[in-house]
Amino acid sequence: MKKYLFPIIAFLILAVLSSCGGGKKVDQVKLLPVKLGKEYQYVDAEGKIIINPQFAEATIFRNGVALVQTSGDKPKWGFIKEDGKFVINATYKSATIFNEDKAWIVNENAAPTCINNKGEILFTLQNAQKVNIYYDGLAAYSIIDSTFEKWGFVDKTGKIKINPQFSKVGGFSNGKCAVANTDGKWGYIDKEGKLVINPQFDDARRFYEGKAVVKSGEKYGLIDESGKYLINAQFSDLIIDGDIFLIKQDGKWGWCDKDGKILINPQFTNAFRFLNNKLTSVESSDKWGYINKEGKIIINPQFDFALSFNGKLALVQSNKKFGFIDIDGKYIVNPQFDEVSKDLMIYMVSGYSAYELIETDFFNVSAITSRLKVENPEGFSFNSTMLEIQTKFKKSNEDFNKYSQEHMMISSEKITNEASLEFYVLGSPWNMSGWDYAFNSNYKPIGFAYKIILSGNGSSKSIELKKAIEANFTGYNKDAANSNEILSVYNNAKQILKIYIQGNSVIVTISPKSTQ
Repeated sequence: MKKYLFPIIAFLILAVLSSCGGGKKVDQVKLLPVKLGKEYQYVDAEGKIIINPQFAEATIFRNGVALVQTSGDKPKWGFIKEDGKFVINATYKSATIFNEDKAWIVNENAAPTCINNKGEILFTLQNAQKVNIYYDGLAAYSIIDSTFEKWGFVDKTGKIKINPQFSKVGGFSNGKCAVANTDGKWGYIDKEGKLVINPQFDDARRFYEGKAVVKSGEKYGLIDESGKYLINAQFSDLIIDGDIFLIKQDGKWGWCDKDGKILINPQFTNAFRFLNNKLTSVESSDKWGYINKEGKIIINPQFDFALSFNGKLALVQSNKKFGFIDIDGKYIVNPQFDEVSKDLMIYMVSGYSAYELIETDFFNVSAITSRLKVENPEGFSFNSTMLEIQTKFKKSNEDFNKYSQEHMMISSEKITNEASLEFYVLGSPWNMSGWDYAFNSNYKPIGFAYKIILSGNGSSKSIELKKAIEANFTGYNKDAANSNEILSVYNNAKQILKIYIQGNSVIVTISPKSTQ
């Protein structure tokens, strides 16, 4: 990982920390997922290899289980024990970590499914677009309708506890959850979905020990469980750090107390929480070092990147390599690793994971294939006249382009959340009459075309959709000589079908055999 990327990494980790508001406890990590070469391995606090290099991605262990991705041409996700053996085989396209004894997995072309720590399927959220891990017994999930993405919550049996209705949500803690309405204003609900703090904030984060960070205008402050300010909205950012608070003011980071009184002047380019340690890492003049709670530099700025202490060690980067130091700034493990798991880095400063959210891979192919009518496109044949087509679609002569042979009759018809349809009549119903054009209402089309436009999860499914549509061409012979993965040609005694991929669209043309 190149040196110039570390300002970006620091920004991303701080973004995760800021989004949750801090406060969450961080336990000591015993097995560290690091990369030396192309694959992740696990080492202990002394740098000894405990699990050999073999994974494309890897998380820390939580309750004795880690989420890993296999390497190779077709990587899959699964879960291993601390001896490196799979406790749940790597068969999933994507997966979250376990939390509250539950995890979410997604198989190829499938919806998010909840499993227990034995890998047993509990239930599937067929219509869910995204799902987050469980917090306080509830998991946030979203659906997409014709208006916007809506978020709600399910319990551990898969029962909808709070109907999807919010534009954004956080996670439950202290029995409350931050939610945003369609106007972008944030408030808090209880576990029954009842508003307990009315939407009034421009951002709102999780409660910890009766306190939560909120944003009003461009400034952050701290409220209690009634919504009353404990620290007025006055900082550019505010993060709970035990009994004190990491703050940002005028582009610099420092700390304040519970009353908003400055303890350490904002002076650092970047900084991470103390997490009840004596020292924490700060960036100054493009180098990272460590300060104490009085703001005094204890370990001089010398590293290209550095995280908070986790137990007796802290992760640092120097000369493009990662290592670990002790409280005196001495190397426990010399810089030697090429990369460190992003899950480890995020956990060390926030207590959260890089793998808490999952997105569906379900693509409703059958809804699309059943919509296409290649035998009688939208009820028409090659003997239909333009007048009949105009009447059905309520089109005027001017809706047919004089200079084109493609005329759109249906525009942006939504089939699924990932697919919309356009329908075209092919041919030129306009004839030159002197110096002008005359519309021929008795003109018969030379063909029809369906265009399926894919988006979201469907954007990568064009080949899959093409194959599924072809499978429905019953009674047709494939012209193998003129077909390939992108374009296929089929014919029977009456007509020719061509299906091809164009960007994120799949197009089917229907033409009479006599014109070919």
